[in-house]
Amino acid sequence: MIKINRRNFVALLLFAIALVILASCTKAECKIGSDCQAKTCYSSSCESKKCVYSLQSNCCGNGIKDNIEDGKPGNQCTCPQDYGKCEGKGKVKFGIRTEDAAYVHNYCNANSKCVLGIERKDIVPQNFLDTIDIGFFKASSIEKYNKPFDVNQDSFEFKVSLDDASKDLVLPVKLTKIRLLYSSDYSRTEQLIAEKDLDVSLSNIGENAIIYTPLTLNYKPQELEENGAVRYELSYAYTKKVVSGRTAGGGELYAAETVRATFTATTKSIFVVRSG
Repeated sequence: MIKINRRNFVALLLFAIALVILASCTKAECKIGSDCQAKTCYSSSCESKKCVYSLQSNCCGNGIKDNIEDGKPGNQCTCPQDYGKCEGKGKVKFGIRTEDAAYVHNYCNANSKCVLGIERKDIVPQNFLDTIDIGFFKASSIEKYNKPFDVNQDSFEFKVSLDDASKDLVLPVKLTKIRLLYSSDYSRTEQLIAEKDLDVSLSNIGENAIIYTPLTLNYKPQELEENGAVRYELSYAYTKKVVSGRTAGGGELYAAETVRATFTATTKSIFVVRSG
């Protein structure tokens, strides 16, 4: 039989009493669920004076790619915490090399979707002036397009103004067709990328017309981005007075003659991208 002397017995008794006192003094974590510390994507409850946490579904931040995140369709834009960030540049091939695109990258659009393309803040509008002077009339054409130019969304804009007319011109001047031709490092031969029939009349000096021309022939760049060159051809028609004879008194007789011609603009550089 193990003998316990009085001194050891007193020590054990005091230790037991201390444990009882400590247990009785332990503070409860909670009385109700609202006493528990809030945690993202967890609901809390108070059970036996302890906080118990349960993982919530359809909650952004729970580490799960739910179809619905905080009431919205789950994706990189509505919940980057679970899906990952919508970021990263597109890739462009240069021979055997692959490099980051200069403009095309992943970003969240207005519909909260992660898309591959260019943002409006990265676009710089460009304006080019061409002068059409054929003797019977003078006109100016301001060509506008974006840099970079998104072939899936953008259009060319032309503002054509009648600046002057000779006395032998019979107004109006009619614009009948516009064509766009493009070449790049990947396709040095010019390609017809847009063609549009027009029914535009300029009847007075100072009058102008605005023409919008999208890429109507489904041209797609070989790469996400590429440098190229573009030019346009503007077909027009006008009527001029020509001397057809003389009267008995020696005066001139005039006849109307219709002229159809095409103005070919100078080539301009363009930087095209393919979104999507």
